[in-house]
Amino acid sequence: MVPVAPDISGMLPTRAAGLPFWDSYLYNNPPGGDCDLAEVKQKFGNKLSLMGNLSTTLVTMGTSADVREAARKAIDAAKEGGGFILSTGDECGPETPDDNIYAMVETARTYGRY
Repeated sequence: MVPVAPDISGMLPTRAAGLPFWDSYLYNNPPGGDCDLAEVKQKFGNKLSLMGNLSTTLVTMGTSADVREAARKAIDAAKEGGGFILSTGDECGPETPDDNIYAMVETARTYGRY
């Protein structure tokens, strides 16, 4: 496996928190990427904010249940101590089912408060 965070030295600081910010979705979970969100959170969570980690392919081609499950896993992996923003790995194209976007947002609203 490739290192968890290859080089985060060039991160731009977040304006709101004044903390470094790393778009973890740039390094998706295996098999599509080399990022283990829980491992990144454990190593760097008190030093930076994380954003991601839902595969755009999953949100576009998966079911609403798939999206809810992935969203809950991402929240579980990165929620401790705050500093996590649930999002997709890229923009969602016009072919993305509305139900899948709603599933992600609703999961964040109901499960993402901690």
